[in-house]
Amino acid sequence: MAQHTLGLFRHLVANLPPLFPSATAEKMKNALEVLDSDPGVTPETVENTMIKFGHDLWPWLEAFRESAALVEAKLGEQFMLAHLPERMQKRYDEYRKYGLVWRDLYTGRAAGYFEPVERGELVGALVETKNDLHRFADREIVGLKKEKYLARVEELKKISEKIKAVLASLRQMAAAEQYHPTLAEEIRGRARSYELGLCCLAPNIGFEDVARSIEFFTERKTHLNMMRGIEKTVMVEF
Repeated sequence: MAQHTLGLFRHLVANLPPLFPSATAEKMKNALEVLDSDPGVTPETVENTMIKFGHDLWPWLEAFRESAALVEAKLGEQFMLAHLPERMQKRYDEYRKYGLVWRDLYTGRAAGYFEPVERGELVGALVETKNDLHRFADREIVGLKKEKYLARVEELKKISEKIKAVLASLRQMAAAEQYHPTLAEEIRGRARSYELGLCCLAPNIGFEDVARSIEFFTERKTHLNMMRGIEKTVMVEF
């Protein structure tokens, strides 16, 4: 299990976003080497190490995701067609006449149209397309889009600080919870999942989702306190 998590860390270190600070990248590389040399390393230890870099890493990852998404929307289909043989290009053209678009290939909507062998060819083309899109986005970021990309990173750093503050509030809420230990564990688990999302070990997060968690758990606590009051009332001896 630890090897799987280590593999994710290796992939992350080997594929850091463009223009990511070299000093932080070196620290991540050194941390990975320490973990790799420890035969008794646990998944939790690897996760904790990755989380330490999460708040520094997330703004760059998110800015790159946004840049890659724009490139994909503009050039994705064109890049994919370049990886399909002429026979499959014709099949894809027929597929489009049904009102489907290339992004539908990532969903189950296309499964009923293409034969198993054709679906295999499409999967291969989509993998190559993703690689092409990332390389293209890389070139744009270090070239014409550099200033825009770096400006977006700075905006996301401010959001990252807000996320950090919310996570601290969640932990304080969990630590202060005296009557509902299950709720406290749920709060800690939610904070942990957000942290894992910052470093690609869980689904990506948005600040709105994180911010709403405070209100969500406050309402949960109020509800549980009301239920606790009801229980006490039922147990009263008259």
